[in-house]
Amino acid sequence: MQHLRPALSGLLLALPLLGRAQAAPDAAPAPRFYVGLAAYSSDYLPLESRHSGVSGFPVPLQLTAGYQLRPRLAVQVGLAYSGSAYGYNGEGYFYNLNSARGTYYSYSGKSTVRNTSASVLARYTLTRKAEHRLQFDALGGFTLVHRRGSDQGIYVDSLSGSRNTSPYDGHASTNTLLLTAGLGTRYRLSPRFDLTLDLLLNRSLASPLYYDNFFKNYQGGFSSSAALGVRYRFGRK
Repeated sequence: MQHLRPALSGLLLALPLLGRAQAAPDAAPAPRFYVGLAAYSSDYLPLESRHSGVSGFPVPLQLTAGYQLRPRLAVQVGLAYSGSAYGYNGEGYFYNLNSARGTYYSYSGKSTVRNTSASVLARYTLTRKAEHRLQFDALGGFTLVHRRGSDQGIYVDSLSGSRNTSPYDGHASTNTLLLTAGLGTRYRLSPRFDLTLDLLLNRSLASPLYYDNFFKNYQGGFSSSAALGVRYRFGRK
C-alpha cells in the first residue's frame, strides 16, 4: 500500500493533463458557413429605372453561400438575378417624295429581359487581426452571365393602300464568361451578422467589346460590379 500511494498521487495529478490532451482536437477551429443577401449591380445586370409600364425587379438581388476553408480563406458561390418587362405602343404617319399622302403605321408589343449571374470566388482576408470589427478581403474567380430576352408585338401599316398587319416575335440570348477580381469589406454588426460591400472588376474571356442591339448596351471587354448587403455566419465557433 505504501508503494501504491505515490503512484495513485501521480495518477491523480496527471488526470487534468490527460483531460486537456483529449480536449485539444476540439479546440481546433471548426469549419464555418455563411449565407448572404445583397443588392447587386453590374454592367450586365444594371439598376433599372422605374417608369410607367415597367414591371419586374428594379434592383437586382444576389444570394451568396460560402465555406471557410481556413481562418483567412473562404470560397463562395453567388447567384444574382434581375428581370423586367414593359409594354409599348405608338402610331403616326411617314411621308416620302413619291406620295403627298402620308402612310399610316402603328405598333404595339411587349419586351422582356431576364439576366442571371453565377460566380465562384475565393475570398482571402487581408486584415490580420480577426477581432477587428472592420475586415478587408481580396476576391478572385470566375463569373458566368446569362442573358435572354424577347420582343413580341404587332406592326400595322398602309403601304399597299390598305392596312396590313404583321406580327413579330424576336428572341435573343447570350452567355459571357468573365474573369473576376476585386476588393471587399465587412463590418461586424454582431457575432453572427456582417454588413458587406464588394467592388469587382470583370474581364470577358471570349468576346471583344461590341454593342448589342437587342439588349441595347455594350457587351464584352471590361466591366464592373458591386454588391451591398448583409451576411449571416453559422456553425460551431
